[in-house]
Amino acid sequence: MLKRNLLMVSLVVGLAACSSAAAGSPAPVEVEAARPVEVETGSMADKPAAQEPVAEVEEPAAEEAMAEESTAKAEEPAEETMAEESRAKIEEPAAEAMAEESMAKAEEPAAEEAMAEKSMTKAEEPAAEESMAEAEETTTEVAESEALAEAAPVEAETMKQETMAEAGPTPAQLQLLASLENQGMPPELYNQVWLNSDPLKLADLHGKVVIVEFWTFGCYNCKNVVPSLRAWHHTYQDEGLVIIGVHTPEFGYERELENVKQALIDQDIPYAVAIDNDWQTWRAYNNRYWPAKYFIDKAGNLRHIHIGEGRYEQQEEIIQALLAEKV
Repeated sequence: MLKRNLLMVSLVVGLAACSSAAAGSPAPVEVEAARPVEVETGSMADKPAAQEPVAEVEEPAAEEAMAEESTAKAEEPAEETMAEESRAKIEEPAAEAMAEESMAKAEEPAAEEAMAEKSMTKAEEPAAEESMAEAEETTTEVAESEALAEAAPVEAETMKQETMAEAGPTPAQLQLLASLENQGMPPELYNQVWLNSDPLKLADLHGKVVIVEFWTFGCYNCKNVVPSLRAWHHTYQDEGLVIIGVHTPEFGYERELENVKQALIDQDIPYAVAIDNDWQTWRAYNNRYWPAKYFIDKAGNLRHIHIGEGRYEQQEEIIQALLAEKV
């Protein structure tokens, strides 16, 4: 500190000398008079003349100190800012990690639920397959039951007919058969054109019960008879009943074969039909009516003639009796 003060005093003296020279003053030699200030061992308090320069020299130092202090103070917030930024940067990953952890935790239940649903779905698939299999089995069983239920009446009726034929006619049927007059052999059928069947001969049908029915598709009464003939055909054909419809036309348009074919479709006629356009069979039977039915027994004998509509139950009883009759 002392050395610096001395240096400052020397600097002040030098500056004073320079100022005097510049003003043209001849006093450069008087600088020597200030040398007593350079005494190293003297106290700064014994030399009041040198105190003012020291004060003046210390002012810049104080200013420098204040500047340094201001700089330091200015730097302190910067350091704090940097520290805060560093902490913020450190905290950002931590916050991100916390956010990710929260999202992961939030996703965990969803993932668990999804896995649970998937497991339940997998568990339900066999159950669903089993349910479908059971439903199919149930459907199959129901269909089989229905089929059996439908077949049961037919089988029962068939068994009944077989039993009736094997056992022979009942007393009531015997009584009915006795009332049926044997009218001998009916005329043979010589028709060349047949529908729903190959040509038939009565001689080839011995052992069967045959109904020969004269009809024409334009006849109103003939149309009313068709349902009963159709039902008998379906019910007794396997038991030995043969129905033959002899189509003898009354008008010209009934002679057209295509019209007759269409009538078979329209009226749903399933049994055999002989075309008698020349009336040959009609005349052979000496027939005079539409419709007219001729009942022929198993031996080939004509046993009953029915003209017109009605009395369907009575006619069916005759069929049953003739089927049960032993020849």
